[in-house]
Amino acid sequence: MGGHAFTTGATDGPSPLSTPRMPPDIYFVLRDQYLQLLSSVYTQTATPIEAPEKASYGDIDILVTLPKSTSTSAESLAKVLGAERIFTILGSPTTSFALPYPYLPNNYVQLDLHLSRPETFHWQLFHQSHGDLWSLLGTTIRPFGLTPNDAGLHVRIQEIEDLNRKKALLFLTCDPDAVLEFLGLNTDAHKRPFESVESMYRYVSGCRFFSDERYARGERKANDRKRMVQRELYRVFIEDWLPENAHLVGQQKEKNAQLSREGVLQESLSRFGKREEYENRVEEWRKEREELLAKQEGRQIRKADAAEVEEYASAWMSWLNRSA
Repeated sequence: MGGHAFTTGATDGPSPLSTPRMPPDIYFVLRDQYLQLLSSVYTQTATPIEAPEKASYGDIDILVTLPKSTSTSAESLAKVLGAERIFTILGSPTTSFALPYPYLPNNYVQLDLHLSRPETFHWQLFHQSHGDLWSLLGTTIRPFGLTPNDAGLHVRIQEIEDLNRKKALLFLTCDPDAVLEFLGLNTDAHKRPFESVESMYRYVSGCRFFSDERYARGERKANDRKRMVQRELYRVFIEDWLPENAHLVGQQKEKNAQLSREGVLQESLSRFGKREEYENRVEEWRKEREELLAKQEGRQIRKADAAEVEEYASAWMSWLNRSA
């Protein structure tokens, strides 16, 4: 929610709440305090690794999984946390709590609690870590048919993608180490924070799929353009860091010049043991398309037959009227 779940226009509560940003000393104390409280309710609790060099924080994000009691509810969690207000969206795994802001009466801290499935807990923790890391990596690997989301890394089946983006996604893995190794990156990134923004930028540019061309204005998708406006780390990387580090960018571009989307597809299928599933998905898709085309052709034939019958009937009626 970015710290805005309880502000004007974002809630149906009796009044908006003030949720000022937190300096690091307050943020880390509160983060550890609420992690400890929630560990009495859930088997696993963790906070995504923070983005480097942050001067303040808009909210506290905590991932949880495997509740220790079947009676866990937003209301019971509010009592454990001492929350003033709750904000939820139907069907969303995230619940926001407004908690008292230390030393500032009538001000609140927003805590976003994300309920994860046990099998994707570690992946989601990594996927949400380091601020804009995965926004940058996502832009880097997208042209090769690779898509990361909350469930893991996927490869997009090009034959299906234009007509059904959801069905085109083929799950590869949600193992952070396996994903980073496939991208040619050091696996330490999901275990500790980056020392600086510079070190995160260099990490991204070290991806074996990296090319500055992916960030060119003409290549940007709608989400990229939105990030350029809303995400400072993303914008600075593109507008400032890339031009200032052209030598590093050029070296990596030369290394991946021979990579292609088809080649990455074949490599990913072999590496993650997904070839049979891929072939089954494509076969199923082609069969569905053939059946759909057959139905469409049948409808066209029936439509043409109906038009012919209508034309014949109209001509017959006209003849009868003239005869009368």
